[in-house]
Amino acid sequence: MNLAEAAARARAVSDRAQASLARDCARAGANEFLAELHVTTPVETGALRASERVWRVFGGGAQAQAIVGPNIVYGAFRNYGGTIRVRRAKVLGTPARGFFGRQVTQAGSRYMERAEEGAAGTMQAAMKVILSDYLEGI
Repeated sequence: MNLAEAAARARAVSDRAQASLARDCARAGANEFLAELHVTTPVETGALRASERVWRVFGGGAQAQAIVGPNIVYGAFRNYGGTIRVRRAKVLGTPARGFFGRQVTQAGSRYMERAEEGAAGTMQAAMKVILSDYLEGI
């Protein structure tokens, strides 16, 4: 390969990277975060974990972002804590789990933050693999 061919390959890799490297890295990182999130998510019925997804990856050029998490109101309550108040029934609860009264206050478990901490290394490794695949073309 001569210098002109090497320069052409480098330009092609650069163009491809500018178009989609950040987005591809964000998607790879999001998938690793989702895997760790499934490990740290508290499970009672499985509905919370079942609602967790990579919802969107967007951006381009040098920056991209991914939206990952649950799509269930209970997710925010479970992560941050708060108070649930009865709406339609007389008390909260079920015969199988017991009854709790007209409201329940719970401290958050911060499972999303724990997943972020746990996935930091694998997210970075996944993004390095993506970058290596891009640079392989040079």
